[in-house]
Amino acid sequence: MPPASLRRHFLPWDAPWLPQAVAWLATDWDRRGPLDLSGVLAIVPTRQSGRRLREALAEHAHRHHTAVFAPRVLTPDTLVAGEPAAGVASRLQALLAWTQVLRGLALPDFRAVLPVDPPARNFPWALRLAQEFARLQATLAEAGLTLGDVAARVGPDFVEADRWSEIGELGRRQQQQLAACALREPQAARIAAAREPLGEPFRRVVLLGVPDPPLLALERLRAIAAHQPIDVVIFAPAAEAGHFDEWGRPAAGHWEQRVIDLADFEAHVHLCADPATQAARLAELAPRYDPGQGTLAFGLADPEVAPLLENELTRMGRAVFNPEGRRLHGEAFYELLASWAALVRDSSFDSVGALARCPDFLGYLQARGGPEFSVARWLAGLDELRARHLPADLAAAIEFAPRLSSCRELAAGLSVMAALRDRLRSREFVHGVIEILRELFAHRQVDLAREADQRWQETVATWTGLMREMAVASAQFGELPPADGWELALRLFGEQRRTGDKPAHALELQGWLELLWEDAPHLAVAGMNDGRVPESVVEDAFLPASLRERLGLQTNAARLARDAYILQALAASRARDGRLDLLLGKTSAAGDPLRPSRLLLRCAETELPRRVAFLFRAVEPPNAQAPWTRAWQLQPRRGASPERVAVTALRRYLECPFRFYLRTVLRMEPVDPAKSELDAFDFGTLCHATLEQIGRDPLLRDCRDPAVLRTELLHRLERQVHERYGKLLSLPLTIQVESARQRLGRLAELQAAERAAGWEIIAVERPFELEVSGLLIRGKIDRIDRHDESGRVRVLDYKTSDSPVTPAAAHLRRVRPGEAVAAWARVEGVPAQAWVDLQLPLYVRALGAEFPGRLGCGYFNLPKAAGETTLALWDDYSAEWHAAAMRCAEEACAAIRRGEFWPPNGTLRAERDEWAALFHHGVAESIAWAAS
Repeated sequence: MPPASLRRHFLPWDAPWLPQAVAWLATDWDRRGPLDLSGVLAIVPTRQSGRRLREALAEHAHRHHTAVFAPRVLTPDTLVAGEPAAGVASRLQALLAWTQVLRGLALPDFRAVLPVDPPARNFPWALRLAQEFARLQATLAEAGLTLGDVAARVGPDFVEADRWSEIGELGRRQQQQLAACALREPQAARIAAAREPLGEPFRRVVLLGVPDPPLLALERLRAIAAHQPIDVVIFAPAAEAGHFDEWGRPAAGHWEQRVIDLADFEAHVHLCADPATQAARLAELAPRYDPGQGTLAFGLADPEVAPLLENELTRMGRAVFNPEGRRLHGEAFYELLASWAALVRDSSFDSVGALARCPDFLGYLQARGGPEFSVARWLAGLDELRARHLPADLAAAIEFAPRLSSCRELAAGLSVMAALRDRLRSREFVHGVIEILRELFAHRQVDLAREADQRWQETVATWTGLMREMAVASAQFGELPPADGWELALRLFGEQRRTGDKPAHALELQGWLELLWEDAPHLAVAGMNDGRVPESVVEDAFLPASLRERLGLQTNAARLARDAYILQALAASRARDGRLDLLLGKTSAAGDPLRPSRLLLRCAETELPRRVAFLFRAVEPPNAQAPWTRAWQLQPRRGASPERVAVTALRRYLECPFRFYLRTVLRMEPVDPAKSELDAFDFGTLCHATLEQIGRDPLLRDCRDPAVLRTELLHRLERQVHERYGKLLSLPLTIQVESARQRLGRLAELQAAERAAGWEIIAVERPFELEVSGLLIRGKIDRIDRHDESGRVRVLDYKTSDSPVTPAAAHLRRVRPGEAVAAWARVEGVPAQAWVDLQLPLYVRALGAEFPGRLGCGYFNLPKAAGETTLALWDDYSAEWHAAAMRCAEEACAAIRRGEFWPPNGTLRAERDEWAALFHHGVAESIAWAAS
């Protein structure tokens, strides 16, 4: 039976709730003095609704030219939390107690809870499990239960009685661990506080529009009701009284089936593609309303929409306020801390690169280095270091950095980083962190007049407070190793939120439960998808739905009833003088399909087919109607035509004159900041450097024993790898080196056979210069062979591409019907062909005078499949072919000297185009060549 002192009051939902709630609280005010509500305890659903209530009361009093003595406003959570009490463990202390319990367990004694041993019983494992048990404690506390209460509540016949008995024992041990430090478990303390009388008297207690108070809050309210009346104020007409219980909670039996009246459904419900589209639709509403009038409000049931909408409104110049604030894990200071934590835990080069790019660390290096330090040079040096040496860790980076003469700061900066890391690892965690941060920020000037500096100072103060708390906990639970200290501190720090002051006339981004307290005539709500509205109670391994119901915890049925009631109240309060727009997404930001809220299908049976068709229809992707437009065209700098080029560069010119210009004239190169393995050029260079030694060593050059040759090649490969990349190799690099070993091993067999057949290497890496049409062509020939008996000579180029290729296929391609190809690049025939490379013909020309009439050419293929390693000679390379190739070379070189780098090749496939990221929707359209 409900307590006799509960008094229910109904405020009709044909008008907004907040003004009615204010008027109801001020019913007895005679307006002869201030509105005095200081003796009133008002319980509201959320902190945001409490803030709205206090603002509305102040405005109400101001309209009557007086002030207000505000009531004490609490949420159900703060009602049961009580006043901060000494001896209650913090979240940090509770987690540390859990980790000590879990790491000290005899696991065979707890097989119902931990049936499988973890891979490592380390601190991260214990912390993850500790957070699960802490979450479980908080959930059970909503019903006034501890971990040890569950087994008694469900009885010995419950299928998981043994499991809960063990969980209860774990909870008891955690409480003992805390008691040894003179601390109480926080959730148990919360339950105890809820059962104590209020610390101060109130003349009135009002439960104001709270549709789902937790059981623990109701337990305290029942205790209050035993001594004084409680007013339960419900936002609904009196005719709905039978559909709410004595505490104002919607009755599940009724609201689960109730038809929700949403007038003109298809005009007010908007199906959007994704969260970004919902944010854009909401932002379009803002310019229609005066910011100072409070006539537009936004509700966000889906948190994915919030940051997108905030960005949209900020770009429009509209002030915006998110009452939930921002988690600190998105702050730059957090990123700096996380980078240090990663480096302390693992000195991999990825961790080095993340810290090296942090703005705060760059500022520290700049302060140390003075005006001589260049951030651009430092970052370019990091990219070059990765590209050339793929260092596995910080030690390897320090070893190879002095070889980069282009960045003199790099070696010094990395050494500073290593010294700071060593100090963090060798010192007690808290003191080490504070010492390093003090050094990093000693140079920073803070101007509290700047909003960014204010935010930074607040964030740093939060971290400092956490460090003080960890110092206390260290004295109680023992010092944590630095890596474990970082793990715990970052988790706790990142969970915290920073909420600033609300700007004037800001649009608020409110959550679903706050919307009953919004009185703006036009309310637009995004995220009306199942799982968001109604909000789902996420089941887990510990608390399935059946057990939640048995323990009296919040269930999906109760959430459904609550959210059905809220939607009906929102619609009814704007049916006469307002507008309610409901937006829902077809997919999430990740592209996962979403279902419409089932509440949108609460209609008459005759209307249901139409609604289903409307809500499940296909929608166009975002901006499908807006054609793509180019913001601007790139205008590359115009450089002088080169006087000399590498022989390999002509292939680029034949493929695309403009891309040749970017690479050869402007010396532009794409950078891969996440490079983790050898690219094709690196792999080829590594193999070439090893193969070069065959021709330089007389013994190897004349070796006919494949086993000896293989052993020597692999030994020299290993030496090359250590020299270029160190002894500690990443997994991808290890695999690539093994691939090189297999290829070189197979080549040793072929080389021994070729030497036995009379072919001797007479030169390797032979440089040459050749003038063609006024352009100096430079290059190096991989190897030149001569036959002992015939005296024939051949020039060979090593190819380490994945698949073997013939010289003809690498130098010529078929001309497609109707394709426009310059006459000088064509080779007429059936079918017609075009030159795409001139490397081997130019080798032949460069050596023609030295070896007249007896010069052949070809490839030594070392493909991925070692069994396909082969010598591919250009047997049918004739004088006619050579003449055609030289004609092409002369015309191409003449065009280069004339500066003809346009038009570009618009048919190059994106996967073969290293510049594809610059050329959206076509190269020619992306470049303003004439203007540049």
